[in-house]
Amino acid sequence: MLTATEKRFVKYWEDQRQGGKIKYCLLYIITGSFVATLVLSFLSLMVGVDLPNNLVLVAIGSFCIVTIATIFSWWYNEKKFKKIIQREIREGMKRDESIDNVQ
Repeated sequence: MLTATEKRFVKYWEDQRQGGKIKYCLLYIITGSFVATLVLSFLSLMVGVDLPNNLVLVAIGSFCIVTIATIFSWWYNEKKFKKIIQREIREGMKRDESIDNVQ
């Protein structure tokens, strides 16, 4: 039986994976890189790093971090989704067998 958290996750992940891995990665890498560049730029200014000279490094670093996080996120969520679905299939088969044995 699915818990409320698992039901929310399954619904969320079914919606996210509809477009496929490529669309998911493109969306999150592009938007995430933009946000991460802003955050890392702000942090570098707070530390006192001269930003105009390091803006390219900040952008490249942001892109790399977000790309790794996005790929890991897809892998982890897909693994979790499949684990839940397989568990539910096994439990359903056991319920069907127990009903058949009673009849």
